Amino acid sequence: MNVPRSQNLVRLTFEGGFNADDEADAEDRGYRSLVWAELDDGTRHALTFYDMARLGQTLQDEFDAGRPYFSEPGLVVVPRVTRDAMESAARKLAQDGFFARR
Repeated sequence: MNVPRSQNLVRLTFEGGFNADDEADAEDRGYRSLVWAELDDGTRHALTFYDMARLGQTLQDEFDAGRPYFSEPGLVVVPRVTRDAMESAARKLAQDGFFARR
């Protein structure tokens, strides 16, 4: 069995930047898209972050609209959509070899 190799997160980058107001907005909305994990091997991977409450609302909205599915590339669910939570999740995903499987 091949075990994906561990990588290291260099940084997260956010389209349009990510200042204190952006972080407060993301946490309030429970959602942040257009985030890229930049790894030590030079690759970049698109991520979208949800908290559980927002994910549940989005799922219900999609199903109510008659869509029998929900899909989001690079979906990561975190307890709260804060910079610390997103960086921690991305760092752990990289260490676990998640991005090497893609």
